[in-house]
Amino acid sequence: MLRRALLLACLAALLAPVAATAGTFSVEDRTLVYTGDAGDESIAGFDTGHSYRFTRFGGPTLGGCDQAPDGQSVDCDKNGIDAVELRLNGGNDVAAIAASVKVPVRFLGGSGNDGLFGGGGVDTFFGDSGDDNVVSRDGRGEQVDCGAGNDTAISDDSDSRTSCEEIEGDADGDGVRRPADCNDANAGIRPGANDIPDDRVDQDCSGADATNLDADGDGSQRPLDCDDGNAKIKPGAKEIVGNRTDENCDTEAVPFRGIGGLVRNRWASFGGRTVNRNLTARDFPKGTRIVMTCSGTGCPFRKVSRRVRNKRPVNLHRAFGSAGLAAGARVELRLTRAGRIGRVLRYRMTATPGVPSVEVLCRAPRGRTRAC
Repeated sequence: MLRRALLLACLAALLAPVAATAGTFSVEDRTLVYTGDAGDESIAGFDTGHSYRFTRFGGPTLGGCDQAPDGQSVDCDKNGIDAVELRLNGGNDVAAIAASVKVPVRFLGGSGNDGLFGGGGVDTFFGDSGDDNVVSRDGRGEQVDCGAGNDTAISDDSDSRTSCEEIEGDADGDGVRRPADCNDANAGIRPGANDIPDDRVDQDCSGADATNLDADGDGSQRPLDCDDGNAKIKPGAKEIVGNRTDENCDTEAVPFRGIGGLVRNRWASFGGRTVNRNLTARDFPKGTRIVMTCSGTGCPFRKVSRRVRNKRPVNLHRAFGSAGLAAGARVELRLTRAGRIGRVLRYRMTATPGVPSVEVLCRAPRGRTRAC
């Protein structure tokens, strides 16, 4: 829409009445200077290879250089020219310089509503008063001063812009235009905006959505926080012994420790049966619970319970007395403590009196008895 408006402005300038006295060209210190008249005028310039040709659309012919056959154009010798300055003065003027003109062009719009179209060099634009349209988009960093009035600049990101009320491409009015503004339909999306992490939207136009490295809010960021979805898991957290979770992120889940301690036992043959001569639990930690059961022919008890209360050995032999256990009878000794892997010993009386078989198993806290 903006470019169409510029074209309409150019067309209006071409059709508007002009003053009787045309502008002229002169050379000042290696600069080709155009001095316009006080009325509305439209000129265009391009490089012919050996000269700079300027054409005025409508009105008297231009002066100061060699007139071209069409009567509306002049050819100005390029030799010794390092720059061009267009002093448009008053009126609603349009000046368009082709990209073939590589020397810098200095546009002085003067009063009135002017349209200034840059060329192929590093140009400078001064719109002055009036509602001006400046086109400086050519990939070069240039200076644009729109001046007073309601002005529009079609410019590069690298251009410096002063007093330009409208910047082409800033459709959402956030002060940043394309391509720097990666979403020109949303004023909340622009360079410098706060990028909300992990919402799949690149609010600050950095090229990627921001990432919240502390999603669980526990004060530890990834990758140091090995589970950023659980605030209880972080470096320095208390490690829970015996589970499969690494609470303190030291790369190791701490297993339960064994219960420790020794069980001394001695069995003998008497009258074709097996009798116990010694069954003692030693060096088990305080609080260890001992449960001993007996099943089968000859058992003098079904269940005996003890608890380790000090460092003294626990004598379990007393529960047997002099009883003789027949083949097939079984004695199970279970030693458990909270937070430790317990131990289960199963003695089965065999056909050979005095020589029971023994099976040693482990029991995790609140778990099942299984092979160690």
